[in-house]
Amino acid sequence: MRKATTVLLTFALVLVLGCAKRAEESPAVGEKEGYEEVALPEAAPAEPKFGRAESEEPLAERASPPAKGDGARAEDVLAGVSEANAAGIAGELKLVKTAELASEIDDVEKGFEKVYAIAAAEKAIVVETSRSVAEEGYVFGSITLKVHPSKFDETIKALRGVGRPLSENSTTEDVTQEYVDLQARLENAEAARGRYLEILATRTGAVSDVLEVEREIERVMENIERLKGELRYLDSRIGLSTIAIRLEEPHAAVPAGYIFGKAIRDAFRIAVRIFIYIIQAVIVLVPFIVILVVLVLIIRLIIWFFERRRRKAKQAAINA
Repeated sequence: MRKATTVLLTFALVLVLGCAKRAEESPAVGEKEGYEEVALPEAAPAEPKFGRAESEEPLAERASPPAKGDGARAEDVLAGVSEANAAGIAGELKLVKTAELASEIDDVEKGFEKVYAIAAAEKAIVVETSRSVAEEGYVFGSITLKVHPSKFDETIKALRGVGRPLSENSTTEDVTQEYVDLQARLENAEAARGRYLEILATRTGAVSDVLEVEREIERVMENIERLKGELRYLDSRIGLSTIAIRLEEPHAAVPAGYIFGKAIRDAFRIAVRIFIYIIQAVIVLVPFIVILVVLVLIIRLIIWFFERRRRKAKQAAINA
């Protein structure tokens, strides 16, 4: 009996100690599970691939994972692109760069010489020049350059030193989609030409069928030449950027005595034009006036003739 009691007490003591131990461990387990639930969303998303293995990129060039709730922002993605990859992506784009500058300079001819020197240094091509003298007497002109896109920014920077800058405007047009579309259409047209040529080579039908195939080949060839021309035009715009600079000598916005003198000249010109218009109108109207006068005279003569006959008849009746 005593032995059974001892066994029962021992079992109860073990059971109590086990429950106490489990109660002590439960908060730790809960904290651990809560930590894991919070940590899971914090896991960094997979970095986007840009055509280069992750192991090949320097560790400093990899993007840090975005903060919780921020999402994948453009700057976060670009931060993970190495300079080499960024250059590769930019090289795949088809960009057309243009710029327009205006500067004021004391001597336009010397400004032209400076622009020519810059063009020679940057290996640019001068495609158009113009010089004019305004009514106020100041000289102005413009020069248009074609330069390689890699020299675009350097050329603009150099041209800013020609005279005193007045304005500057530059644009970059992305024609990648248009270029890819033209290439795809050209490939489809060339494939169609190949199929038509195969049909023509194996054609044994009537002459009308052969002529129809030849007409289709001619149509496809015209389309191919047109697409090639458009691609060449885009290549020329992409391969050489355009920069136009306008140079003008200093001049007053409203020159002294200019408004009065110009008003007198304009009034004289208007008077001369009105006089010329009157002469032209008279010359045009003279034939109509002559015809009208002749018609009036004829009508008056006819009326006079009948009136005379009527009076004679009346007089004869009275005399009778």
